[in-house]
Amino acid sequence: MLIVRLLGLVLILNVIRYGGGFLFESYLIFPGLFGAMEESASYFRSEFRTIDWVTSYLYNFVMWLTCVWVFHLIRPAIEGSDLVKSFKAFGIMWLSFASVSAIYMNHYSHPRAFYVWNVLDAVLVFALVAIGNGLLYRRMMGRYANNGV
Repeated sequence: MLIVRLLGLVLILNVIRYGGGFLFESYLIFPGLFGAMEESASYFRSEFRTIDWVTSYLYNFVMWLTCVWVFHLIRPAIEGSDLVKSFKAFGIMWLSFASVSAIYMNHYSHPRAFYVWNVLDAVLVFALVAIGNGLLYRRMMGRYANNGV
């Protein structure tokens, strides 16, 4: 039942991420991100097939599942409200994401702006998902929120 609850929470957080995220990203992130992609068009595919969309959403689902799982595991050891705990845990996960992005940025020859825009986008969406997680965790996890197991 724990796994079902975690998966349900992650599913809702994905809806929040994409539904809420696109509202902000389209104004704050996408112009710079897509501009960086256009400048390096030979590196990026601009047309996604169905399988590309499916795998992209699957990879993102797994990333958010990892964030929620880490939050679930470390929550008992973090101080603060669930919202504060969520920001702390998701902040650690954002730092990991940003670090891996920087590693890749350093190893490829296309302009670094794409990675910078992705890390900025991650600040926005990690914060949005952290808010959703902090507000929904207890409701979704029920008795599992109390004992952490």
